[in-house]
Amino acid sequence: MAVVTGSAAVLVILAHAAPLLPLPLFPIDPGLPESTIADLLDEAGVSLVVSDRAFVGCSHVAAADVLACPATQERPWRPPEGLALLIATSGSAGRPKAVMLTGAALAAAAWASAARTPLGPDDRWLACLPLFHIGGYSILTRCALAGAEALVHARFDVERVMASLVEERLTHLSLVPAMLARLCDIGRPPAPLRHVLIGGAALSADLAQRSADLGWPIQPTYGMSETASQVATLSALPRGWRTGHVGSPLPGAEVALDDRDRLKVRGPMVMAGYANADLQPGDGLVDGWFVTADLAEIAPGGEVVILGRADDVIVSAGDKVLPTLLEELVSACPIVDEVGIAGRPDPVWGEVVVAVYRGSGPPDAVVSWCRAQVPASLRPRAAVRVEVLPTLANGKPDRSALRRLALGNQPKSGTGG
Repeated sequence: MAVVTGSAAVLVILAHAAPLLPLPLFPIDPGLPESTIADLLDEAGVSLVVSDRAFVGCSHVAAADVLACPATQERPWRPPEGLALLIATSGSAGRPKAVMLTGAALAAAAWASAARTPLGPDDRWLACLPLFHIGGYSILTRCALAGAEALVHARFDVERVMASLVEERLTHLSLVPAMLARLCDIGRPPAPLRHVLIGGAALSADLAQRSADLGWPIQPTYGMSETASQVATLSALPRGWRTGHVGSPLPGAEVALDDRDRLKVRGPMVMAGYANADLQPGDGLVDGWFVTADLAEIAPGGEVVILGRADDVIVSAGDKVLPTLLEELVSACPIVDEVGIAGRPDPVWGEVVVAVYRGSGPPDAVVSWCRAQVPASLRPRAAVRVEVLPTLANGKPDRSALRRLALGNQPKSGTGG
């Protein structure tokens, strides 16, 4: 059963009713293009949709009808047996895919999370990430299993989030780095807040240090839809932390590198496979391993450092450039407020590194700063200024949109050697 609605309340109700349903739940972002939603419904063989509008070929239940249903006797939440959840990937590098997760995988992920981020009946977790992505949905399952309370915001509003942290005595919070930066602009966190998971995109060392200095109890974390959220999480920010360092794997999660230095994961929280009309497991797995699209390092003690997505690597004049690491360097430019790095095809260089940025200075000034401050092998040789950097619904950088901006704004870009 798919759920396509802007109502967070409908999603919460159905998430808690899911164990009583004969079909797995599939929350879908209502803001996706109509063709993408249709592809996801077809890919998963969906026949019933709870939504704000009808979809061709599917039975329809109005989202408003769910809200109108009378309350029944309260029951303790237990993970559904068998396939429980379908969830779409973020689509940060292209078209989203539907991931199949069992009730056992959701439970394993929740218990593993609690090993680094303890959660109990007296705790309250603010969910301001979209519930149709695993980072938001997993908060519901963690709280249900721990007997904790989830306070759900339909979207991130910095003033409302800060007010809730102060007034509601919240103990847990999940954010992407851009959200953390806006909260740091307001100031220090209230005392009851003990855990702030930061994931979904690369956290810069500068922002990590700034938030730590203000007292935000951040925990850099790494995970994905295919692993029911977290794979590795730091209990606290260590001294000398570097971007991408997410600590050792959570209990039950096994990690390794393949022959291309891509991180692969195995364990009880890993997906049953990518969705298909018959909901058969296995697609996307090799001997139980899921090979991610992320390049990583694994220290001798098992600590994991995420370097960036393999399919985001830019090859310029034979040198490999990892956008997430270069973004941290360029963000130090005093006239740059926020930056995304993308490649643009070039007949001489193979690809030209382009800085797509939001800030006060012109593109030529950004390129000049990079010429003086960034190593030649990594240096952006063009820049494009935008009003807003493109992001996905879950706060991740929209890499496809960044590449389009880098390609489509060549005449207005600064250039330099």
